[in-house]
Amino acid sequence: MFRSVAITSNDLLDALKSQRAKIQEIKNISGVAGLSITAIDQGETIFQENLGYSNLAKKNPITSDTIFHIASLTKSFTGACIDRLRGQGCLFYDDPVQKHLPTAESRDPIVAATATIADLLGHRTGLQKADSIWLGSGGELLFSKDQTATVFSHLRPRASLRSHFQYNNICYAVLGEIITKLTGQPYYVYLQESILDPLNMTRTITTKDGGLVGNLSLAYSTLDNGEPYNVPLPAISASTAMGSAGGLLSTANDLAKYYKALMRSWRSRTQAQKGVHGTENSRTLFDDVRWLLAPLQVMETPVTREKRYASGWARSQLPTTVGDIGVNPGLVENMPLLADGIDSGLALWHQGSLVGATSFVMLLPETESAVLVLTNTMAFNDAADWIGQLLVETLLDSPVRNDYVHLASASSDRALKRYTELSQEVEKGREFEEPDRPLSDYVGSYVGFGGVFRIEVAESENGLEMLFQGRELQKYRLQYHSENDFTWLTSWNEQIKRARFVIFQPEFYSIRFKTGNDHGITSLKWVHDSAVPEGEDFIRGDRNRLAQHENEALK
Repeated sequence: MFRSVAITSNDLLDALKSQRAKIQEIKNISGVAGLSITAIDQGETIFQENLGYSNLAKKNPITSDTIFHIASLTKSFTGACIDRLRGQGCLFYDDPVQKHLPTAESRDPIVAATATIADLLGHRTGLQKADSIWLGSGGELLFSKDQTATVFSHLRPRASLRSHFQYNNICYAVLGEIITKLTGQPYYVYLQESILDPLNMTRTITTKDGGLVGNLSLAYSTLDNGEPYNVPLPAISASTAMGSAGGLLSTANDLAKYYKALMRSWRSRTQAQKGVHGTENSRTLFDDVRWLLAPLQVMETPVTREKRYASGWARSQLPTTVGDIGVNPGLVENMPLLADGIDSGLALWHQGSLVGATSFVMLLPETESAVLVLTNTMAFNDAADWIGQLLVETLLDSPVRNDYVHLASASSDRALKRYTELSQEVEKGREFEEPDRPLSDYVGSYVGFGGVFRIEVAESENGLEMLFQGRELQKYRLQYHSENDFTWLTSWNEQIKRARFVIFQPEFYSIRFKTGNDHGITSLKWVHDSAVPEGEDFIRGDRNRLAQHENEALK
């Protein structure tokens, strides 16, 4: 048991209620428009709190049935689908990826030959993330579902297979394609029929094709004055590209049904192992939950307690630090030690982030306890994480408590300061003359990533502009920097209003044009993923020239 001293249910409820003022303060400091909280203990919902609005302009209040994008909390559902197929004998975790999806052939020959289903589930392929290749401004998806295998095939290796935890959304998109291939059903249909319907999760949305339902939260991001700004809802759903990585929309009440079922299965299986009478023949939706929650990859080394990744779940032995999957570790000097002073116990947790939504969940399966936080805002920090950790310490009656209001304030301040520092870094070395060649020399289509991604460069009355995938919504002005280098960094508020993830690497905002033997512009280089500091070459011209370039690079 986690708690060293017994606490009554009334005392526990009072303790959770006593955190309302701190939750409100974290919400306000971080710039969150609205949020929904649920706490579970001994398999029962004991506390719910809803603050703020799903629609600020109309003052529509958040409820426990308000629908939010849950982002990467989707991954555990994908893991559960894969595990059901394993239980039915349709696949094994050690099956090669190419056995089920031959078109997903990595450019790393070792990954191509030996990467398995478990490697995708455990974020242990060693391949780059390349999130900017799929997610654009305004929540737009930048490639189609049928291009998933091609994108995977062009991810660059950053570490050897199974050597490091390297979070990768595209690998979970590949898992969705494998589910479709094996079942003959779209991922979202299989998910609906095999998990959502049996759990009566009637307010969980898998596709937006039939229109949107009532009590759906709008999406917000936070301006530099702390005010939430309404941005477009992310285009992603479980039926789109990247849907199996982060496309579900759900509510606190619906997700509570899912998390209770998982923990009930865990306890039933654990009691059966211990020989508790009456549990030997019990059946649950997640009958062999041990496979679903089995550790696949160490997340952090060195570490004194367990911190590993399972199928859509991080596993940690408390007390320890958590929050690794969100932005907070980059905004504070050290992450806090969660639940210091308690008896050691297992926690299963995850976070989700999209522009317009963040989420946090932690399950404590030994006591069938959980904390869930959903927000409708990409704020200065990951407020869902800070609030979630605050409530976990309360739920566990931790004798040592962290100051999460201070952490929210410090991380909010740091986000804005980092952006100022980023702007200064981008400005370094800027020349204030015009480039030596006419702007028309740079105009053209530049193709990369196996022909999946295109950067269109055009000249207008505003100067040089680039359009990711040739789309107007993805248009950015290119500002001359030096030689053949241009930058495209905007103000914080323009980033927010255009619903972009804020990236703090200065190289991300640099476009370097390259010349050939005749001194003409032949390609451009963009460092769209900090894990690949050498950047990606986008070749001027058509896909044939790109293929020729890639073949030469492989020789």
